[in-house]
Amino acid sequence: EVELNIKASDFNFNYGFQSNDVFIEQMHALMHIYTTLPLSEKYETNFTVFHRPPQFSKRESGKLLIVIAASIAIAFAYPITYWILTYAQTLQYNLLSQEYAEIHNIKITREATIKNKEADKEKALALLNKEKDEYTDKKNTLIKIHDVKANYPMKAKLLSTLTKDLNEYEVRLEALSYNEKESIKELTLNLVSENDKKITKLVEHLTKAHQGVFRFSLHEISYEEESKKYFGKLKVELL
Repeated sequence: EVELNIKASDFNFNYGFQSNDVFIEQMHALMHIYTTLPLSEKYETNFTVFHRPPQFSKRESGKLLIVIAASIAIAFAYPITYWILTYAQTLQYNLLSQEYAEIHNIKITREATIKNKEADKEKALALLNKEKDEYTDKKNTLIKIHDVKANYPMKAKLLSTLTKDLNEYEVRLEALSYNEKESIKELTLNLVSENDKKITKLVEHLTKAHQGVFRFSLHEISYEEESKKYFGKLKVELL
């Protein structure tokens, strides 16, 4: 009424609220009544001739901006994804390079250690072979010394015994040889006699007298017409 200069009635209605003489704003009363209306009876009231513009997404300009934004997002999606993957690969490559460098250093260190150990092994083997050779030489020397101490007196005793038996059976010794092969020790006596039976009896006597100590074997007895003598080769094996 004041603004439009139009006479109007008082905007004073009795809505049935119990106010106990307390002033209730008319707008408050209207809002309260509006809340009691069912949803189907409610409507939007617009008293202006300037209608509210539609939502941004429903405007043509809004649709254009949305399309532009989506295009930009799609356009940058591939390079951004590629950059992220490239960065991840670069990071992984750097980590693997560091790990490779560490493992490579460990490998080089272990190879050097192995080479040093192999060199020490070769030195130890060379020293061992040298010690083995020295041991073998000393062993052979001791064996020879033992043979000299043990076998030579035994041979001398054997020859002394055989000489007595040879004289007893009238058999002469033409030649004597000694042969040692592995564990077999053998004497070869070239016997000479005017009677082949004397040689045979000598062998029989020696076999009985030295049983278990020597092994006697007479291979052959030959007769020489020119000297009219019998020759026999007696082999004596030391048991």
